[in-house]
Amino acid sequence: MEIDLESLKATQRDREEHLRSDHASDERTAPSIWQYDYPVLSTLSRDIHALLLKARALLPAEAGRAVDIGCNTSPYKSNLESMGFVVKTMDLDLSRGADLAGSVESTGLPDDSCDLIICTQVLEHCAEPWRAAPEMFRILSPGGVLIASVPHAWFYHPHPDDNWRYTPEGLSRLLTVAGFDCVSIRLQGGSVSSVFQIINFCLFGVLGRMGAPVFAICNLLGGVLDRIFFNPLFPINVAILVRKPAEI
Repeated sequence: MEIDLESLKATQRDREEHLRSDHASDERTAPSIWQYDYPVLSTLSRDIHALLLKARALLPAEAGRAVDIGCNTSPYKSNLESMGFVVKTMDLDLSRGADLAGSVESTGLPDDSCDLIICTQVLEHCAEPWRAAPEMFRILSPGGVLIASVPHAWFYHPHPDDNWRYTPEGLSRLLTVAGFDCVSIRLQGGSVSSVFQIINFCLFGVLGRMGAPVFAICNLLGGVLDRIFFNPLFPINVAILVRKPAEI
C-alpha cells in the first residue's frame, strides 16, 4: 500500500489529539492500571528510578548539575531534586515550560557543563542520533552519567518526527561508539508484555480512554504472564545507564 508521509503524519497527530493520548508528568511516573500504555510506563518508571540510584552512587556528592533533554517539564524532576540535583529541562522551544531551548543533537550548552543527563523516549525522534550521542558526551563532565531510554516496539508517533526503533545492542553501540562506557541495560517488559501492549495500542485507536476497563484486564493479565513466561527477545522498551570516562 502506497502512503504519503506528510498525510500519515497529519492523520496520526489528529488522532492523538482527538484521543487525548498525552499524559501529565504524574501519569508517566505513577501510571494507572487503566492506562493503555501502563505496560511500558510502569516498568520504565521503576527502571529509571533504579538507574538514578545507581547513577547517584557513581557520582561524587558534590556533583549536582542535571539536565533532562527532550522534555517540557521533567517527570523525574522531583526525584532528581530529592537526590541533591539542580535540574534544568530542555526542549525544542520554551512554549510548554522547558527551561532551555535546544535539541539533543545541538544543546547549545558548554563543554563539561552537567554531571547527569536524562534523555528518555527522545532518540527515536532524532534526525541524526549519531550526532546526539557525541553531543551528550561533550556536555557531560568527566565521570558524568547519562540515562537514556528508547522504544523497541511502539506505534508511529511523530513528535515532530518518528525516525528510529532500537534494540538493546543498537542503543549500546550508539553510545559506546561516542566514547561512553556501558554500566547497565534494562528492558521494559518481555515478549508477552509487548503483545499485550500492542493489543492495547489497537484498542486505544478505536476506543480512546473509554477502553480503560479492557486495558486494565490486558495490563493485569499481561503482567502476570510476562513474569511466568519472561522472554527478553521482544521487549517494549530499553533503558541504559552509561558513563563518560573520568580520564579521557
